[in-house]
Amino acid sequence: MQKNTYLNVSGNKTHFRNIALAATISLFSLHAAANDTSLSTLQAHFSNGDYTFVIDSLEEKSAKSTKEYNLLISALMNEDLDDAEEVAEQFIEAHSNDYRAYHMHASVMGAQASSSIFSALGYAEKAKTSLEKAVTIAPDKVEVYQALMQFHMAAPSIAGGDTEEAKKLIDKIAGIDATEGLFSRAYFLMSEGEKEKAVDIYKTLAESDNEKARALSDLGNHYLQDEDYKNAFETLMPFMTMNIAEVTDKTSSEWDAYERDVFNVLYGQYRLGLAAVKSGEQAQIGIRALTQYLEAVKVTNIDTADLPSTNWANLRLAELLMNNNQVAEANDALMSINSSNSERFNKILKGVRKSLKKRA
Repeated sequence: MQKNTYLNVSGNKTHFRNIALAATISLFSLHAAANDTSLSTLQAHFSNGDYTFVIDSLEEKSAKSTKEYNLLISALMNEDLDDAEEVAEQFIEAHSNDYRAYHMHASVMGAQASSSIFSALGYAEKAKTSLEKAVTIAPDKVEVYQALMQFHMAAPSIAGGDTEEAKKLIDKIAGIDATEGLFSRAYFLMSEGEKEKAVDIYKTLAESDNEKARALSDLGNHYLQDEDYKNAFETLMPFMTMNIAEVTDKTSSEWDAYERDVFNVLYGQYRLGLAAVKSGEQAQIGIRALTQYLEAVKVTNIDTADLPSTNWANLRLAELLMNNNQVAEANDALMSINSSNSERFNKILKGVRKSLKKRA
């Protein structure tokens, strides 16, 4: 399943870390079996930002599956990167022939590189090594080439990045899957500043019902990152009314496409709310988008572990409500937030609470 290869779901990582985590989104959608209540419960806690519950439940468990390792490491990355690194090494030891273990390891190394100035080059080298190992293990998987391509574009040359290698990887991807080749080329062109060519590709992809949600999500995300809020709003607005025909059978051939599209619709709604926060405009649209997102996440039948947590959604909603002078509603949104060890999250939360007190 290709949810969206180029997204930063948490909205709080630097560029290189974004790329490493983005690979994880496409590679580690945690498809819980219908009867796997334990994993489903853990995913729900993760989505609510209750990382401690996930860690406590999985850390001491022996013989963890790839899904459990992924969820545990994802939780640890929100709490303690050093601990995440240790468990990522254990993941490789336990599943040395599974390319997903190396992708997750690369994600952790990328996160470490972005947070450690003095050790960044060493961590980047480890990330590249793990991605190249994944390609060796799974040469037929588009995802592994996309992740390695993103590394070459995100990392500076001194850390192993190489745009020429990225171009070669795009050709390799296109040879495996023409549509994925177009998405990869659009991403490359956008990152290289050739925005008009990239936009043309995204708009062409969006003309297909099968690719519309993903193409608009990718394009809207690029506009948001570039602080082009006018185009971000215009591109993301269709997600407010986009309906995806429900699929309930997770074993059916339609499930992957359905989950991908619902994921992108929900993510598009969240990013629409974030655009309102960042731009200081369209507060009412942003409030509706985040409210709709929070309601949908509660009832959707897809895995939500890779989507922004309800903590982040409620925090962003509180910001918009406060900016719209809806103080009581903003306080209600804050009351729905669980505790977090994220330094950036807590900094924003503290600022919102301080501003609300002044208006009380």
